[in-house]
Amino acid sequence: MRLRFIAACVIAFSASVVRAQALADRVPEKVLLYVGWQGSESLGAGYQQSNLKGFLNDSNIPELVDEFLPRVLEKFGKGDAEAAAGMQLLSAIGGPVWRHPTAFFVADVEMKAGQPPTPHVALICDAGADADALKKELDAQVRKIPPGGPPVQVVRAAGLVTLSVGYGPGELKLPNPKSPDAKSLAADPTFLKALAIVGKGRAATLYVDVERLLATVDEAVTQFGPDEAKENWPKVREALGIGGLKRAIWTSGLDGKEWATNVFLAAPAPRTGLLSMLDGQPLSDPLLQSIPKNSTLAAAAHLNLAELVADVRTAVAKIDRNAAEQVDGGLRFVSEMLDLDVEKDLLASFGDEWAYYVDPAVAGRGTLGVTLVNRVHDAAKLDESLKKAQKSIQDFVTQQIHDKDVRFTFASTKVGDVEVNYLAIPLVTPSWAIKNGNLYVGLYPQVVATAAGRGAVKGDSILDNEAFAALRTRLGGEKASSFQFLDLPTTAIDSYGSWMAISHLDHFGDILGVPAPAMVLPPLNKLMARLSAAEQVSYSDADGFHLRAISPFPGAELLGSDPMAMMIPQQAMMVSILLPALNRAREQANRVKDASNLRQIGLAAMMYSNEKKGKFPDSLGELAKTQDITPQVFISPRTTTVAPPPGLRPDQAAAWVDEHADYVWAGKGKKNTAGADEILAYGKMESVTEGVNILYADGHVEFQMMEAAKELIEKSKKPEN
Repeated sequence: MRLRFIAACVIAFSASVVRAQALADRVPEKVLLYVGWQGSESLGAGYQQSNLKGFLNDSNIPELVDEFLPRVLEKFGKGDAEAAAGMQLLSAIGGPVWRHPTAFFVADVEMKAGQPPTPHVALICDAGADADALKKELDAQVRKIPPGGPPVQVVRAAGLVTLSVGYGPGELKLPNPKSPDAKSLAADPTFLKALAIVGKGRAATLYVDVERLLATVDEAVTQFGPDEAKENWPKVREALGIGGLKRAIWTSGLDGKEWATNVFLAAPAPRTGLLSMLDGQPLSDPLLQSIPKNSTLAAAAHLNLAELVADVRTAVAKIDRNAAEQVDGGLRFVSEMLDLDVEKDLLASFGDEWAYYVDPAVAGRGTLGVTLVNRVHDAAKLDESLKKAQKSIQDFVTQQIHDKDVRFTFASTKVGDVEVNYLAIPLVTPSWAIKNGNLYVGLYPQVVATAAGRGAVKGDSILDNEAFAALRTRLGGEKASSFQFLDLPTTAIDSYGSWMAISHLDHFGDILGVPAPAMVLPPLNKLMARLSAAEQVSYSDADGFHLRAISPFPGAELLGSDPMAMMIPQQAMMVSILLPALNRAREQANRVKDASNLRQIGLAAMMYSNEKKGKFPDSLGELAKTQDITPQVFISPRTTTVAPPPGLRPDQAAAWVDEHADYVWAGKGKKNTAGADEILAYGKMESVTEGVNILYADGHVEFQMMEAAKELIEKSKKPEN
């Protein structure tokens, strides 16, 4: 009950927080975690003119959340008293928390020998006129909590309602903002320094003192962790480089009519371990010039694949030497399979700048025309390695298919002076080409041919897109090591239909007797009036890592892509992925039938030997001629051998079996007194790749992989000394 109650409070609060430093002057200094929400009724004067306010007014989302969903949950919670109580609790707490300034914090974790760690946690709500009702509901829930465990208390002071966990009576003393020496989070220099970087006055703030949090984890591992954790945790810290993390802060709120999000991760240089991978130089103009001006969706980032593998190997080696050897073994296996050095020949040939975009002039405005671009390090080497990898993959998959009528092939075609390589499968045809120092990858040859033929163009690139350029300047994107851009006024036209269909799933409520809003999303013409381009950039400096983003309103980014547009390529790729698995299942079934054939041959051979004083036949044809066994038994389902015409005479059947059987007879000259390890028959090896079934003299059948089967068969041919 205690855990459910605490969880309900946290859920109710976090559901509202996802959208400023509210009540920071009432939160103790030096907390591990702080989350502040200004309240929906305190978003500031700018809210009235904001896109968010307009969007909510034009939509029925408030009705959906405030009325429809509670009615649905109430109706279907009637048969579940616990669920109904949980909904009542969430409703009673969530309403005041959503409307009024609220803060949640974790002050510290108390650790005493022989006792589990006890966090000191509190939820503070400046509930105003809702204070009485909120306190009454919280008191009622606290009374239901069974004794034992951390103490839970509810305190009201004026309009401030505080729910605390882990504090004894009178232990939690909230700072008094009127006191000049109040030691609150609002006066904490480290918090203020971080806040100055991301900006004050936002609707929501999340702050984590990572340095203190790691120290808490260190203490917990030392006191309560098993020996293995005590040994490995310092290695993990070093390998990841997280010891260099100091603080993390996230703010989100109105910025004029739009919605801004800022993130700062304090990690002073020099950074070590995997954390150093977040370092990045500004994206180059040649990469940005490869993205067309009219792209409706575009993104770019730094990623050095060769360094990534090397850094991961180094990090893993610091934690577990055996695991590092397994990583190396895996790389060797892939290198052998592809017949190239994956790290030196393939990964090192890629460049460390990547981009992707959707340009209507390439393949229409849908995401099927998405194009991936890499500024390659060694074009000739990459071209050679990719083609070698294609051949190895093609050979490997072909070996798994075992169906001469099914092909898995890579091919190429020439479009102007661009050589486009592609995987010849239906619906989507993954393709690539290298042109003028760039690698282009797309879902179709047409996409790659168009993108590679265009190349990098000055004066007609994303740099010349006015919306992109304006947001880039506003966000400081000139130093960005990554960015994402969405031309929402354009993409919304294409995605609106799909999101409209999804939003109307709520009308299942009407069928079940709970009327849903007629429209959740606003009509398209009203939605378009609230939309503008959205962009996000990230960069690093000597102080740490930064992320800044602008969008028309929270969640508007969903309109940047059509949720149904990728269904065709997803299904096609799923079929491509499942084909080997389905083929494997068919192969397993064929192996079982193949083994059954050999068992029938073995049984017929035993009956023959009983008639011939223990002697086995000299050939399979002789067995087919003298025993009640059809020629079909000598055909393996793992091959394409065609059955003979019906009505053959015994001598004709024998001749056909001797010429066409898919099994090799090794029982000539042997008797039924032979040992259980004596081989009587086995599948023909030229017809299959992985291995064969083998029939032994005692009648049992075993499947052996090819190398083992060859060794056993050769050994059986040698006379015993």
